[in-house]
Amino acid sequence: SGTRTFSGSSSGSPPWGGERMRIAHVITKGDVGGAQTHVLELATAQQIASDSVLVVAGSAGTAVRRARARGIDVVVIPSIDSGSSGPWRMWGRGAFGALASALEEFEADVVHAHSSAAGLLARLVARRHRVPSVYTAHGWPFQRGAPTLQRVFSFAGELVGGHVGDAVICLTPEERHRAERAHVVRRRRVWVIANGLADVRAECRWSSHDGPVGLVMVARFAAPKLQDQVVAALTQLTDLPWTMTFVGDGPRRDAASRHAALALDGRVTFTGHRDDVPRILASNDIAILWSAYEGMPISVLEAMRAGLCCVASDLPGVRSLFGSPEAGAVASDVASLSTVLRGLIEDDAARRALGKRARARYEDAFSAGAMADATRRVYEAVRER
Repeated sequence: SGTRTFSGSSSGSPPWGGERMRIAHVITKGDVGGAQTHVLELATAQQIASDSVLVVAGSAGTAVRRARARGIDVVVIPSIDSGSSGPWRMWGRGAFGALASALEEFEADVVHAHSSAAGLLARLVARRHRVPSVYTAHGWPFQRGAPTLQRVFSFAGELVGGHVGDAVICLTPEERHRAERAHVVRRRRVWVIANGLADVRAECRWSSHDGPVGLVMVARFAAPKLQDQVVAALTQLTDLPWTMTFVGDGPRRDAASRHAALALDGRVTFTGHRDDVPRILASNDIAILWSAYEGMPISVLEAMRAGLCCVASDLPGVRSLFGSPEAGAVASDVASLSTVLRGLIEDDAARRALGKRARARYEDAFSAGAMADATRRVYEAVRER
């Protein structure tokens, strides 16, 4: 038929059933973000478990640098990054052949795709070359809150990808139900595996501090994040002692900065991109994530790992992180966000109690090792199928 098959395990023994695997992760962008952090954490855990790991990204950036610093092999294929032209434009730029060549040279046993554009491309390449493929949906991009055009095109892409790939990993049961209701993937192919992070607390000095309550939000200034609404909520709290730090870059940063400068008189800091996020979290008291939609937000999980009091948009993925009793506070609009923040800024005991609960929740449910073990079971299942 002319179909080539990528082969793993140079020793000739099957890579399944506890043997080493050759795992290729494919992601659209290699910069910062929740999906990139997920790939970095998972690839690191898999490498520690003695698997051979390759990360293929459409662009270089912080995640690529960190992966290489950890000894993970990385290939950058610019044609995979659709940029502002949309995912459908990659097909005319040689992305399919370039990715196929990279995976064949690596001799991948399984292709694990992340993010919509690369997720579709990687599954099609894997299907063409008879390699098992897995896709992690880091929040369905066709859900409410996304721009209409994005919802239409992403739905079409996820529909195709869901039917040519071998398995889809959702981060929460709610995301699985959303996929099943939308019929973008067959029910028997859907798995639920929560995000996980390696513990870095020993590397940072966590301590209480005097002075104003420190608020922090770590997120890119782009959809679906809503930093401008956080600034609006803070304008209702100028009578209280607090400072606000926004960490991240993106196209909406300048607008948010101008708004804050006009309304909040120097109480807000915009750091831009930072590589020392754990240290920044350690020096604050309340972590905020305000967003139109999310899968299972890594930034909230990072704050829980740090033992911070967490406040976030009332979204299914956030509630899955917080659990019951809730290890964080949720709000549904700007007015309720302002109310929740006021209560926590004024109540030191409540703030500290939520921080301790968040840390305990992280320790119980969201380790990187548990995530990697569960993901390996998916790999084994798709290979057997």
